[in-house]
Amino acid sequence: MNSNKNKRQSSKALTRTEARTLEAIAERIFPKTDTPGAVEAGALDYINLALAGDYAKLLPLYRRGLRAVDRHARRKLGAKFMHLDAEQKDVILADFEAGEVSDFKAAPEFFKTVRYHVFEGVFCEPQYGGNKDMMGWRLVNFPGQQFGYPDPYINERVDLPPIAVDYEAAEED
Repeated sequence: MNSNKNKRQSSKALTRTEARTLEAIAERIFPKTDTPGAVEAGALDYINLALAGDYAKLLPLYRRGLRAVDRHARRKLGAKFMHLDAEQKDVILADFEAGEVSDFKAAPEFFKTVRYHVFEGVFCEPQYGGNKDMMGWRLVNFPGQQFGYPDPYINERVDLPPIAVDYEAAEED
């Protein structure tokens, strides 16, 4: 197993409960339909790794925000967020987006940050833990890190299969 995979498995910032709440939020931000959603694309792995590394300074916001989501859901709808139906979850998230959570003033910032990170996780370079099997790129027909394009692709939609950067191979050269 390579060192990046070992690092991914050992670099978890969120507790199990926090991760489950975040998963329920991500499922509403980028839901699975006839195409993969955020969970299937690995956005949660991306966020967890980022919070253990480059985004570590945002971990307190995530922790406070995830607790506030559950607290607000219990207060408003009588259940933990992860146990609500899709429509109820959307109501809670709309309150966060609009800043209508009286005991958590950072609700809009938290929602905006999580939404941004979910999309990063769906569409990022796969080496960062998200975009599993390049699902996000396939959704939007992004060809990834191609080495140039043949003339037939100039000013045309690209129908090449996506390719991720292989940094380990590049370092060996």
